[in-house]
Amino acid sequence: MKLIVKLKGRFEQSSVVTQFLILVFTTIAGLTMTSIMSSIILIMKFGTESLMIVRESPEWMKNMQFFQTIGVFIFPAIICAWLFSDNYKSYLHIDTAFQGSIIGLVMLSILVIIPFLNGIYVFNQQMVFPKCLNGLEAWMKNYEKLSQNVIERMLYVYRWQDLVSNILIVCIFTAIGEEFIFRGILQNLLNRFIKNQYLVIWIVAILFSIVHLQFYGFLSRMLLGAYLGYLLYYTGNIWISILAHFMNNFLGVINSYIFQDNPKMVERINNIGSGTTWWLSIVSLTLFFILFYIIKDCVSSNHPNCFD
Repeated sequence: MKLIVKLKGRFEQSSVVTQFLILVFTTIAGLTMTSIMSSIILIMKFGTESLMIVRESPEWMKNMQFFQTIGVFIFPAIICAWLFSDNYKSYLHIDTAFQGSIIGLVMLSILVIIPFLNGIYVFNQQMVFPKCLNGLEAWMKNYEKLSQNVIERMLYVYRWQDLVSNILIVCIFTAIGEEFIFRGILQNLLNRFIKNQYLVIWIVAILFSIVHLQFYGFLSRMLLGAYLGYLLYYTGNIWISILAHFMNNFLGVINSYIFQDNPKMVERINNIGSGTTWWLSIVSLTLFFILFYIIKDCVSSNHPNCFD
């Protein structure tokens, strides 16, 4: 315990490179630790003979998602915040006050931006590679299909407990973990190296999208990541960006649950904002900017931008 206390803020004055290497090390350590733990639990529960079968089950997929979220995102973020600052809460922006009125505005902003993001997603899917990269394109499309298949199987609800676990793992823990790492840690690190706050937000948004390895959703996820970065920048509270992230994932989980046996309806909803409904993308983006302006106006008079 004394050692942990002594390590508090130990690397606060270290270079950005050193802090980045610490982040990489803790992430690898977290991934290794959770992989070992999950494998041990799997063997203890099912034995070695059923390993391959169990690994394909939705229950195991959700368990892995949970362990990886803790080990790869939440654990490294908290450790790094502890090592990089005397006040880890302030470093992660989890203790900044905010107006309760913006909670509804943020949730509404995620809801109204969906048609625009749908349109961007469909546009992204139409991306065509030059002939010399046909092999890469085929691999990316195949990987995308496999990823989508895994997500659909993991989110399928057989009983009400499945829906609860989906909300906890996919919505709550994932939102907390990813925001802690990308907006809480990376945005802080890059801010020390790059003095342009908006450039930092977009770089982190690009990294956020790349890490998900869903290439045909790259643009829409990057735009979402940028919005989450702007929310933290203007509100100074990471719980607001976590709320927006949660809302985005929650809508996807609920949509999947309601129409899980009606894939055509899911496809129709996901195509709102594209094709003959392209005009809804314009309406969506307009309403979003209005809401974003209101959010920005609500918080700008209460505190300075958190990275300034």
